[in-house]
Amino acid sequence: MKIGILGAGAMGCLVGAHLKIGGAAVHLIDVNKEHMAAIEENGLHMEIEAGPDHGAYSRAVRFDSATCDSRSIGVCDAVIILVKCYSTHDAIVSNLSLFGEKTAVVTLQNGVGTQELLKEHFSDDNIGFGLMKASALQYAPGRIYGRPRFPDSPKGIYYRPLKMDTPYLESFLALEKYLNAGGMPTQCAENTEETVWGKLYNNCLFNGIGALLRLPNEVSSTHPDGLALMENIGREVCLVGSAKGFDMEPEAFWKAHGGPVARTPGGKLHFVSAVLDSYRRNMTEIDYINGAVVREGKKYGIDCPYNETVWRLVRLMQDTYRGQYDPAADC
Repeated sequence: MKIGILGAGAMGCLVGAHLKIGGAAVHLIDVNKEHMAAIEENGLHMEIEAGPDHGAYSRAVRFDSATCDSRSIGVCDAVIILVKCYSTHDAIVSNLSLFGEKTAVVTLQNGVGTQELLKEHFSDDNIGFGLMKASALQYAPGRIYGRPRFPDSPKGIYYRPLKMDTPYLESFLALEKYLNAGGMPTQCAENTEETVWGKLYNNCLFNGIGALLRLPNEVSSTHPDGLALMENIGREVCLVGSAKGFDMEPEAFWKAHGGPVARTPGGKLHFVSAVLDSYRRNMTEIDYINGAVVREGKKYGIDCPYNETVWRLVRLMQDTYRGQYDPAADC
């Protein structure tokens, strides 16, 4: 099976590497020239935290190609989309040669709303969506740290085709086979949308606050004001999710998934990707996280003032980076 990874940063490399180890032909496509060149020349070097029962290990993986120019790759059987949500349209238009009539196109991007972006380009039969309960960090060109799944999650990837009766179901199911064979626990499941909202809950708690304050989860969630804010954000997510028919009772969900994040013994502090986006003065995915809760809430007549405040503050911040105080310019 020929698979393209469109957006081969840390998470894209993590997924692509496990697909390759599982036996697929994998092509990485990303705009980061230095990163792609390092992988093309020396392979991807991974340091994997496999959990308490499996320890950690290092591995180098070579791909069928790692490039910024997809024209030489040709049509793929499947393409996994892992660019930033706001770059989806441009990434697809710039790499149209990857997509054919039968190509399965799966978004594993953060948040809610990206499958609607795919509908602008592809038939419902070709579209799949899901989420990653895994993490990765690129610490140098061609080098990542990664976890194939979170310790509290049975699987690292959950996904499904938009239409379970798609004529291209075989291609969607093949991704599950290759990922599991490569050591990344994956499930193609009909209830994926509810699982997406479960992850959205956590993203809403941490991503906006992280972007605004550049704090790790272990710090923001153990401060009483941070904790109170998160509980109210989470309550709104649950109210909207419940209106959509998901099992997300607010108090029970907070007890199971919210609360302070403990520091792992000897472990690194966890900074969500929005912290790095903010630090680098880049766009964030806030429109597809807290912003998505606000939009979905309006469909059901549910106000979400905590999520809306975080969403608007992050948008204000990222739209005005150049106007923020710079002590160096004040000298």
